[in-house]
Amino acid sequence: MDNQLQKIRDQILEWVERDEEKIVDLFSRLVKCETPSPPGDTRDAMALVQGHLDAEGLSYKEVNAEEMMPNIISSVQMPNEGRHLMFNGHLDVLPAGDEPGWIDDPWSGKIADGRVWGRGTSDMKAGVTAMLFAFTYLSQLRDELKGKISLTIVSDEETGYGRGTGYMFDQIESEMEADCVLTAEPSGTDAISFASKGYMQLNIRVATRGAISGYPNESKSSIRIASDIIRDLDELEGIQVDVPSSITDIISVPQRRERYDELRGEGAADILPLITVNIGTIEGGSSPSVISPDCMFSVSVVLPVGADPYVVFSKARDIVARYPEAEIELEGVDSADVSDPDSEMAHILQETVEGLGWTKPEMVPDVAISDCRYWRYRGTPAFWYGPDGSDCSAANESVSINELLHIVRTHALAAAKYLMKDQIKEVDSEENNPEESVVVSETKTKQVKHKPEIKSLPSLRVARITTKAKSFNHIDPIIGPLFDQLYLSLTEAGVSVGAVPIATFEEDEEGNGYELIVSAAYPVGPEVISGEGFEIVELPGIESAVTTVHRGSESTDATWNKLRRWISRNGYRPQEVYREFYIVAHPNPPELWATELQQLVTQK
Repeated sequence: MDNQLQKIRDQILEWVERDEEKIVDLFSRLVKCETPSPPGDTRDAMALVQGHLDAEGLSYKEVNAEEMMPNIISSVQMPNEGRHLMFNGHLDVLPAGDEPGWIDDPWSGKIADGRVWGRGTSDMKAGVTAMLFAFTYLSQLRDELKGKISLTIVSDEETGYGRGTGYMFDQIESEMEADCVLTAEPSGTDAISFASKGYMQLNIRVATRGAISGYPNESKSSIRIASDIIRDLDELEGIQVDVPSSITDIISVPQRRERYDELRGEGAADILPLITVNIGTIEGGSSPSVISPDCMFSVSVVLPVGADPYVVFSKARDIVARYPEAEIELEGVDSADVSDPDSEMAHILQETVEGLGWTKPEMVPDVAISDCRYWRYRGTPAFWYGPDGSDCSAANESVSINELLHIVRTHALAAAKYLMKDQIKEVDSEENNPEESVVVSETKTKQVKHKPEIKSLPSLRVARITTKAKSFNHIDPIIGPLFDQLYLSLTEAGVSVGAVPIATFEEDEEGNGYELIVSAAYPVGPEVISGEGFEIVELPGIESAVTTVHRGSESTDATWNKLRRWISRNGYRPQEVYREFYIVAHPNPPELWATELQQLVTQK
């Protein structure tokens, strides 16, 4: 270790020892702020964070999607150019109080037995406290470091509705971009998380006529149909996934497999490469004497690294289509995310922990989702290293003060070491850096090629907003703002917006200098009525449509042209009705985006 780094190390360790009481006190006060999500009101906790930054003379700005869910960013530019390191954490926590066994108020923040107690201690108010102090110390060392250090503290991580880190990327993307990201989510001090599984949320609704229980000849039971669908959804677990070597190396080496089970629980290695399905909620029926006319249930599909979310959704949709009484809604999808476990920061973290006298942590993939995905999707290395979180959703959640102080030291020292190095030069080609090219390629999900198909399409109830365009060449600058306007109108009306936006394009029969009627739409349930800024309509079913899938974030023009050629070659006549369903889109990695193209056709 060179003299400058040793000097910085000694200074940070001295500050942590000096501030121990202050660190623990802030942690305890954060826990006392009730921030369960939902509803996700973090204003009191954020006021404590802002108060600390104010006292340290560190400026910040708020970037809020909703008033009760504040998000902040604070940045310090060093005198010398270098890399940008980002700390990221969240203040919202899991709900508390319904779990059996609470000894104290879940929001007590009690300091006892060398621990701080209460909901959110491990996930992740200990981590927020640690990063807040690490950021403060690094700001005081700015003359010794290079580059830039930033801290983002957000709301709405637990629900994943995009009003936290995702919203900040939408609003201030350039400020959110970084060369490396650290967070202190609960990994356990013997593990560093480099990957997370993805999650797909589905809602399935079944509707029948219903009848008195003695007359099954008059109606099918929606609950029985739902039961059959639930059974069939197990087929999703049979989809083969091309898992990258960073994952397969863990499950193929007996010692690593055994160690992973020790860290993450017996059987955890078995499910690492697998898709798993969970039925979360189910509602239906009113009486044992009635054949239920309605049943709705929610499904969570957990996606391993390497899984293509579009393939999974397509299979789920095909399963539900076996039952004409049922319909499926995609509520949201976040694909799995991964960073290179052999990257620079991974080694810095391991060396830092060992240097502090703790056991060298293992590099592990995790099941839980985190905001690291927003950076990993962009190819930015992002890692968790935080306290033990085995009780993060159970009664009597707590974190040891010893672990808390260790996390402060680790994050501050690892970040300092990273920021002392010169900025990494960009590699011009894979030939100059073959190892890098291997890492990038193995984290890319292999995609299935999609051939055009002829299908009948069911009717669909949507909320929409409409405008006109002179031609397809004029659509791109129109459609984005149209969706933004519709989304705002729906959220202001209290309408829950689904995950699959739809664009429709139809010939303008009135003419008047315009060729196309362009609509932005979202599927909605039967309870939604037209409101200010949007109308509710039923998109008619289509007896015969040719469909295909466009992959990636580039314009769909080339795929539409291929589809038109296929239509002509196969004896169909295109009609001027076009639809685009954005099944997998932002914030998922662009290479996984999937847009279904649908065009009405007739036989020649």
